[in-house]
Amino acid sequence: MKIRYFILMTALMLSGTALFAQVKKNSITKDTLKLNEVNIDALRTTSPLKEIPATVSVVQERQLNTLTKSIAADEIMRLVPGVKIDNGTGGSRVHLYIRGMGVLSETGFRGIQVLIDGISVNDPAGYCPDLYDVDWSVVKRVEIVKGLAASIYGNSANGGVVNITTDDGGDKPVGGTFYATAGSYGFMKFMGQVDGKEGNVDYRISYSHTQGNGYRYHQAYMGDNFSEKLNWKPSDKVKITQLLSYTSYFNQNSEGINLGRYDTVSHRAANTDAIPFNEFHTTKRLTGGLIGKFDVCKSSDITVKGYFRFNNYRETSNNGDDNKPFMNMGFSAQYNLHSGKGKVRNHLSVGAEYKDQTMTEHMFGVTNDLTRVDSHFSQSCLDLDTLLINQIIKEKSAGVFMTDKLDLFNKVYATLNVRYDYVYNQLINNIPLPDSIVQASGNRAFSQPTFSFGLAYDVCKYANIYANIGTGFLVPTEDELYNNPEHWGGFNSKIKPSSTQSAELGIRGDIGSVFHYDVTAFDITTKNEFYRYSIPGRGNNTAFFGNIGGSSRLGIETFLSYSPVKNLVADVAYTYSDFTYNSPDSVKGNSIPQCPRHMLTAEVSYNFLKHFTLTLNTEYQSKWCIQVDDSVYNHFNENGLIRSAWVKGFNVYNAGISYNWKLGPVQGELSFYAKNVLDEQYFGFTEPNNGSDWNSFQPAPGREFFGSLKLKF
Repeated sequence: MKIRYFILMTALMLSGTALFAQVKKNSITKDTLKLNEVNIDALRTTSPLKEIPATVSVVQERQLNTLTKSIAADEIMRLVPGVKIDNGTGGSRVHLYIRGMGVLSETGFRGIQVLIDGISVNDPAGYCPDLYDVDWSVVKRVEIVKGLAASIYGNSANGGVVNITTDDGGDKPVGGTFYATAGSYGFMKFMGQVDGKEGNVDYRISYSHTQGNGYRYHQAYMGDNFSEKLNWKPSDKVKITQLLSYTSYFNQNSEGINLGRYDTVSHRAANTDAIPFNEFHTTKRLTGGLIGKFDVCKSSDITVKGYFRFNNYRETSNNGDDNKPFMNMGFSAQYNLHSGKGKVRNHLSVGAEYKDQTMTEHMFGVTNDLTRVDSHFSQSCLDLDTLLINQIIKEKSAGVFMTDKLDLFNKVYATLNVRYDYVYNQLINNIPLPDSIVQASGNRAFSQPTFSFGLAYDVCKYANIYANIGTGFLVPTEDELYNNPEHWGGFNSKIKPSSTQSAELGIRGDIGSVFHYDVTAFDITTKNEFYRYSIPGRGNNTAFFGNIGGSSRLGIETFLSYSPVKNLVADVAYTYSDFTYNSPDSVKGNSIPQCPRHMLTAEVSYNFLKHFTLTLNTEYQSKWCIQVDDSVYNHFNENGLIRSAWVKGFNVYNAGISYNWKLGPVQGELSFYAKNVLDEQYFGFTEPNNGSDWNSFQPAPGREFFGSLKLKF
């Protein structure tokens, strides 16, 4: 019944294009991709979209201007096929996967390179802890490159690249923006920005504060973002970009619950440990970056990047109070040479990068506080004198790369990427251990070359065909290394990097200014897939990791955008995924957890009466499994009840309306949004948990309402 209802509603939304086809009023902002006009920066060089042999999605002004809360990546990338973002908190804490890569990470995500204004967020092992540094209300563009065409970034980019670009300074000496939004469950956000341009310098300074009580109990969050960006062009041949940001983010952790608690308590229930132990995460981070672009001569240029980052991460749970201050830094240099003339041209780039991170970790034992009254933003924790962890983890990585692009007759574009990576990890354990434990400290190193080769053929103005093949690898994160299943200390000596081979074939094109399409099929094979499991009696070591075998990922990604008239745009993003294990025999044929077979988002934006824009949206996901182990693949036993290990899918509907005006020098926008209009109850995030409690499920928010005001001076 729900499937039929979903199909009917989607058909009605798309058929609205015919209903409004004769209306000729003011246009909404239209930025449908144009293969000849859109340049892509995510792959270390700038090239028109039609010349890139890879699947690329671009989130531009129209999508960024129709955000509900403007705080998390699931809003921004809702119309990007192949990307799945789980937001179980309703705040900024998300899990992000591209084509299922990194789907079983304990926290954050890995195998996806994240760049903010050209500066990498990933650590030396390729792990990205969060997206807290991004204030989405000041973002002007997001590029997402999917697949191993992104192997130019090495082990950080098995799944792809997310390239985020923030606003530059305005066109006048001084300008400003004010943004405020508020809504359900105590949500509010305020943002102020000053920007401008004077001579050869433009600047932007912004600050925002976000907070909310959360949909579930013990799920409050609060964040502050400060960011500053300055561009200086002392000459036509030199551009210097200076970046500075500070992030402070706090979120309570409701954790997962089992189905029994979901049925008997509430879909808003927290885990039984969450409140008495006041489980929460805090992140404080200061980042500074400097980018220099220098034209050596008419045919060559150099780009140099450097950054530092100070972090202070804290996580409390029933296992302990874990404090992880750490510092990382990075440096890269790239030389670009353009040669040839006429119909044959060559673009060669060579470069190197280095990353370094040192983390000091202390974890103290904790006790619960049954007398504590749960408050939304309390950071109290009853620490014991017991020191459970006292260690230093050092990570270093170095990579060298080359990319060569050959243009033939303005029709055929061939790209070859080659890279070599070396990653070194060292653990220094400062807790005295019995002589029987021989791995109190240790080190592990990983290295591997990777490559990708692709062709793009501009058949005609209506069709652009592209294909690529490539290899990649992922190395274990520090959590996967120091949670050692063999000893109480030392690194996990058995876990290996996973290696990947992939191929993809796609076609994209524009039909006038009315229709844009992009359809891609991909085939990914991985060896030594990572998985997580538990070992009883290991205290604060709650999750262990190993290699389960191999997997196969087959899929089709489709994006369609149709604009029959200037004031109407309809977008559809659909992903078909068949992600299964092909070894060992114990899991062969089983689906990879957290990967639904079907995902679809459809959205219609319609401008009417010159100043109003109506947006209707629907999001659908089919069922997915939560377990790897074949013995519980279809069902499991929870306190004597047989439960399905498959999580039912969901279909939610969202709607928004905005009013735009201009009064003198002030541009304004007033917006109202309703999310999950039909109050669908579903799970926003699940994770494997093969312990006896089966706390695997995190319910998503029900119906929510939001209103926002934006003023630009």
